[in-house]
Amino acid sequence: MHPAAVERDFHAQAARLRGRGWALLAVALLAWVCAAWQVFLPYGADGTSETCAPPAVADRPDPYSARTSLTDRERHELNCAVARDWTTPVTFLVVSVPASAAGCGLLAAGWAMERARRLTVELERASG
Repeated sequence: MHPAAVERDFHAQAARLRGRGWALLAVALLAWVCAAWQVFLPYGADGTSETCAPPAVADRPDPYSARTSLTDRERHELNCAVARDWTTPVTFLVVSVPASAAGCGLLAAGWAMERARRLTVELERASG
């Protein structure tokens, strides 16, 4: 194979690694945006027309308190708490961890390949 073709393939492989790294980082960012959307924006509870406060800032009553009667506001807040649980945003965050780790690794590998090749070329030029 011609040296120029080998060089071109090497650079193409490094570019593919960087591209895959950026794609995985974009997936991780999307997962963070979805988690933030679920945690920090108001939403509507199922079966009601009222909107619920975001889970991150909501003042929720204790569902395990010894009281037997709840006010309408407390009942609404409990309905809101049931309507939006924490499993969905936590799942998004759990997905983002391996995606961001793999993305960073691929991105760093692609950049290191390019930099190592440039160093090799510079050393060959300096010695010859």
